[in-house]
Amino acid sequence: MLQHFQRKCVERRDNDNKLSFDDVVVTPINSEKYLHFQIGNLRFLDSFQFLSTSLDELVRLLLKSGKQNFVHTSRHLGDDDDLFTKGIYPYGYMSSREKFSETQLPPIEAFHDDLKDEPLSQQD
Repeated sequence: MLQHFQRKCVERRDNDNKLSFDDVVVTPINSEKYLHFQIGNLRFLDSFQFLSTSLDELVRLLLKSGKQNFVHTSRHLGDDDDLFTKGIYPYGYMSSREKFSETQLPPIEAFHDDLKDEPLSQQD
């Protein structure tokens, strides 16, 4: 995102048509990775850098002490058990906009986990 950033994205003109630029704040980890960057009022956080484990594992750990810890989730979405589990998404299959128009699930082979090089289990 930062490689394609253009200064015109943060241009601002006041009532007198005076040109100014919003601040861009970057917190680097090294020359290729960023912990956080902010452009104007938009803040982008690499949440993985803040977490000791995966979001899925953190939700499972918090869920052990009860669904009452998920106040906003329960208020807006309910407390169905499926809301508190990690879903399965066929990232490799969704390679074009046309795929979003399909009205049926793709075949189970489309859910192959390319990261772990594992097929989706029938249970999932």
